[in-house]
Amino acid sequence: MKRLLTLILFSSLLLYTHYDYVVMGDGDINKLIYYLCNVCGIIFDASIVTLVACAFKRAGARMVAAGIFWAWCMVNVIYLRHFDTYVDITMIGEVRNFDMLGESIVSLTHIRDIVVSILFLGACYWVFFSTKDRWKQLRWYYLFVPIALSFAGIYVTNSRAKHVPLVKAFNFWGGNFGSNSYVVGYRYGFFHFFYSNLYTLNMHRDRTEADIKSMQELSRRRATEAMPANDSTALPRNIVFVLMESIMSDAVTAVCDGDSVMPNLARLAREAQYCNLNMASEVGIGWSSDGQLIYMSGILQHSTKNTVNTFTHNSHRGMGSICKELGYSTAMVIPTGKHVWHQEEMCVAYGIDSLYSTIKHGHDDDKHLVDSTIQVLNHYKNERLFVTILNISTHTPISQHFPERMRDFNDKSFPEKEILYFERANYFDFHLGRMIEALRHNGQWDNSLVILASDHHDDDWVDKTHNSIPLIITGGFQLPVQQHDTATIYQTDVYPTLLHLLHVKQDWQGVGRDLFNPKSTRLSPAEKHRISDIILETDWFKK
Repeated sequence: MKRLLTLILFSSLLLYTHYDYVVMGDGDINKLIYYLCNVCGIIFDASIVTLVACAFKRAGARMVAAGIFWAWCMVNVIYLRHFDTYVDITMIGEVRNFDMLGESIVSLTHIRDIVVSILFLGACYWVFFSTKDRWKQLRWYYLFVPIALSFAGIYVTNSRAKHVPLVKAFNFWGGNFGSNSYVVGYRYGFFHFFYSNLYTLNMHRDRTEADIKSMQELSRRRATEAMPANDSTALPRNIVFVLMESIMSDAVTAVCDGDSVMPNLARLAREAQYCNLNMASEVGIGWSSDGQLIYMSGILQHSTKNTVNTFTHNSHRGMGSICKELGYSTAMVIPTGKHVWHQEEMCVAYGIDSLYSTIKHGHDDDKHLVDSTIQVLNHYKNERLFVTILNISTHTPISQHFPERMRDFNDKSFPEKEILYFERANYFDFHLGRMIEALRHNGQWDNSLVILASDHHDDDWVDKTHNSIPLIITGGFQLPVQQHDTATIYQTDVYPTLLHLLHVKQDWQGVGRDLFNPKSTRLSPAEKHRISDIILETDWFKK
């Protein structure tokens, strides 16, 4: 009796864990066969956990096991609402990544979470301490019956979903190791998600002849595309890279209540030496950290793993290292803890020497970010400087408890979510304007190269058909070519373009296209991922 009730309770909590996000949020599992597959996955997971919990003879030990299971499920409920995936196995122990969330953890916790938690823990206490085991004939090994049936159910439903014979449905159970997206995890359950992560946990390997051949072919291709050496070796005194969080191109040009939503960024776009509002984001499951990787190293994120967790200590031909070779000091200003997404380690990988965090002083908003940035610019006023700035106020879920606004928009022609997004973008834009004004006031603007690039689209943007992000290159430093482009470009094009602007001649030119070199070509999406995976898995640039 107790084992059956425990199985029902654990299944119910898993049901809530999976379906809270899909039903109440933005999940896109919309086929009945996927739901049936997930139900089988839930029963499988719950049976395993019940078997473990019931292995303890003491009621207190069982209650502890149930408490650990509850904590794990609730962490995933909250994590799903923010990152659209379950907690990756490489994230275990990375509680420091929640440094940046602060009040957002509270904002992501709903009343229903508290109600479900009280009901679950209360019911577990009643089952373990108050009920009598009336059906003693239900031995512990009977739990292998639902395990076997649910395991078979996953096979059958998956074969129907893929329209393939049962024997070809998948390896082990649902083992699609080419993806660890929340869709796969949701469909097959926690144990599959953990197994697929363990299966691909250590992705480092030795170089193969095929790897060497692929990289040599890319080098030869880049050599044929190289432009003649430019007599001018003039370099900007400052390179300021503003990596804008979730800024959409439509927000740059948007007008709400009769006013520009982002007047400063819109003006910079109009006056820019190069502007393209039709850049496609290429980030993966790492989102913002992937965007940073693409811009700083010229490669894509790994095709299956969260790159900054799995390949934290890899070497890169990073923009920081390149700029140091050119005589620049290198710095980054962030609004999160230095350990969030291994930022301190990734700065080392990119060759960035100094990392400034505003959260050290208890602040995680764009006002204090820009305050710190201005201090950094002043500190390096007499040196060449490459500095990267990451804003935060437009980052979900920080934005969902967003306390400050420069103005309230009331235009009813926009959905409520987009109005909220406009207010966050307007707040960032105001403080971006302060930074630009500081550059001008300090006399640093005239010889600065300022790059403004977004990392990805915003989840609150209702019109999913318009997901373009901006690339704006401005500043007083004169570029060899000036243009406003409307052709589709990609994030991986930024790295080789910056190499061109800095007159850097090196074998590694990235997987994108130099936007100022008409001979330059970009790799296909499949080639980009293949080359990027080779570089990451073999730690190609390690000396």
